[in-house]
Amino acid sequence: MDEKKRSKNMIGEYLTYPSMAINFIKADKKIKPEKIKYGKVKEEYILYFAPKSEQSKYLIFYIHGGGWKEGNADLYRFVGRRIAKEGFYCISLGYRLAPKYRYPSQIEDIFEGFNKALNVLKEKNIDYSNIVVMGSSAGAHLGALLVYNKEMHKKYNINSNIFKGYVSLGGPIDLNVCTNKRISPMLDKLFEKDYNRDLANPYCHIDGTEKTKVLCVHSEIDPVCEVENAINFSNKINSFNNNLAQCIIFHNKKIYHNDLVNGIFFEAMDSENIFGQVFKWIKTLDN
Repeated sequence: MDEKKRSKNMIGEYLTYPSMAINFIKADKKIKPEKIKYGKVKEEYILYFAPKSEQSKYLIFYIHGGGWKEGNADLYRFVGRRIAKEGFYCISLGYRLAPKYRYPSQIEDIFEGFNKALNVLKEKNIDYSNIVVMGSSAGAHLGALLVYNKEMHKKYNINSNIFKGYVSLGGPIDLNVCTNKRISPMLDKLFEKDYNRDLANPYCHIDGTEKTKVLCVHSEIDPVCEVENAINFSNKINSFNNNLAQCIIFHNKKIYHNDLVNGIFFEAMDSENIFGQVFKWIKTLDN
C-alpha cells in the first residue's frame, strides 16, 4: 500500500474512534472478572471471566493490543465479557508496556501470566486441555509467540499440544513486512536498537512441527498493519501442513484496523459479523 492511500485510510481509521468510545461506555458490565496478580509490576495480572452458562469446551486466552505501548487488560474488559457472554471461559493476559520495558519483557510476562492462569484454572477444577489463543493487533503478535516460540515453551515447561487454536485479529505476525510509517515507530520503541527482531518474529518460528489450527483475520485496507502479515503467516503454515491455517481477508468493506481488532466485540460495530465468523470457526476445531 502506498503512503497516499495509507493516509486516506487513516482518515477512515480515525473515524472509527467516536463509535468505539460510545460503545465502550454503553457496554454491558454485568459479568465481573476476577483479577489475579502474577508479578510485582502493576501491569502483571490476569483477568478471569466465567460464563454464566458454559456452551463450549474451549477456553479463550485473550491478549490485548495497543501497539505494545498502550492499554491494559482492565481497559479491554469488554472483550472478556463478550467472550464469556458467548459461553466461553476467558483469561485476559496483562503485560508490561514499551518503551519503559523493552522486549522481551512483554513475552516473558505473557508466559508467566499463562502459567499463573493454568494454576488458577486447576484450582477451580476447570478443564484447560482445549485452549484457543486470541490476540488483537500487537496482542496477536504476542499470542503467536506464545503458541509458536518453542524455546520459551522449554523455558516455561509448556506443552504446545495444549494450544488447539490461534486467532490473529489484524496482527503483525510477520515483522518482515511491518515497515510503514505507522507501525515502524512502535517497533522501534519495543526493541532495543541492536536486538535481533527475528527472535520476536512469529513468522520465523514456524518450522512445520506445529499442529495448532490457525485463523488470520485482516482487512485489505488496514493502514496500520499490512494485510501481508496474515497472508504470509497462513501461507507458511500451509506450506508445511495444508489447510491447517485459514485466512479471512476483507476486501473494500470500509473495515480498517481499530474496528476489526476491537470493534467486532461490540455488536453495533460488527457490520460484517466478524465476531460470529471467528467463534463459528472455534466451535468447529474438532472437525
